[in-house]
Amino acid sequence: MRYLLFVITILLSLVTGCFSSKMPLPKLEKETEEALIQYIEENYRTPEEYIISKFEDHSIVFVGEFHRIKHDVELIHRLIPLLYQSGIYNLGIEFANYKDQKDIDQLITAETYDQMLANKIQFNNWPFWGFQEYTDIFYHAWKLNSQLPNEARKFRVVGLNAKTDWSHVKTEADRQNPEIMKKVMPEGDGDLFMAQTIIIEFLEKGEKALIFCGINHAYTKYKEFYIDEKTKEIVGAGGKRMGNIIYDKIKDQCCTIFLHSPWPSKDGYSAGFVYPADGYIDALFKSIKPNLRYVGFDTVGSPFGDLPGETSIWTHGHEDFSLKDYCDGYIYQKPLSQYEGVSLIKGFINEENRIAAISQNTNPPKNYSLSVSDLIDSLRKDVNMRKRFRMFH
Repeated sequence: MRYLLFVITILLSLVTGCFSSKMPLPKLEKETEEALIQYIEENYRTPEEYIISKFEDHSIVFVGEFHRIKHDVELIHRLIPLLYQSGIYNLGIEFANYKDQKDIDQLITAETYDQMLANKIQFNNWPFWGFQEYTDIFYHAWKLNSQLPNEARKFRVVGLNAKTDWSHVKTEADRQNPEIMKKVMPEGDGDLFMAQTIIIEFLEKGEKALIFCGINHAYTKYKEFYIDEKTKEIVGAGGKRMGNIIYDKIKDQCCTIFLHSPWPSKDGYSAGFVYPADGYIDALFKSIKPNLRYVGFDTVGSPFGDLPGETSIWTHGHEDFSLKDYCDGYIYQKPLSQYEGVSLIKGFINEENRIAAISQNTNPPKNYSLSVSDLIDSLRKDVNMRKRFRMFH
């Protein structure tokens, strides 16, 4: 019996070891490593300094994130007063609806901060985005404005997104029905709507703005392609993203900065994630001096731009794909294994709004018997980055 238990223990440890093993990192050639380190040493800027510097020759700077990563949103918090000090008075975000702009303006210029109004704005955008750090974007804008003289210009946060209503989608077939999808998206395509909001609120007013959004919306020059995950064949080019539309209008007056995070596998989204740039950036920052590991840098015109991405889905449709094709700039803050998710707002989903929240689930069929606890547990899984990124160094 003891022997059997010993064997079972060994087998369990082997299985656990398999699941906890890390994806290997590539070995940098000495010449490449030296060139990358030299570039960082000679051009070092903190992420905050780097992003601010891009406004010297850009009107619109897109910062694209993976989503739900705590330190990425906190970087935006820190940037708000720095943007203002540099004469940039606007932050556009994907995570609020333009329809709620009057409420946003009221929230961040009021005498006292109203967390309940912030929650309402966030819930209107999507009930499953009740994360404290995202609503705290409003708080940090309010904090800055509350400290300014009465006559001073106020900082603005602009909700870029179109209002959607997913309650109309009850079956998978509904997603393919144009008439139903018109009801879901009464204001039209989200990327086109967000681009038009940028044009109206910033470009037509001669204003500069930082745009914080998911990376797929932030593409300017990069074009994405869709593949059949069974055949791996390209089945079409992606429609124009928000950044693509703005790039077509103002060209190199806009740019894309990517916040270090995993990329989807070359085999498709369902195949999981891989290191960005085939792991070369992660490998470099394991050995680089600690004081250089919190940094922003150019990809275009730098040795980082030539790093490959053959293991990623982004290579499809692009010959000799490299990092400079994907983004203009890059932010590295810490290793993927140290990433933490954002915090859930206590009571954001409750018994009073539970049904309304479930109705906005984008994936049918919708289970209206799910409890508040069920919904919260699902959100906790989404933000558990330690588990989601456990395969990375």
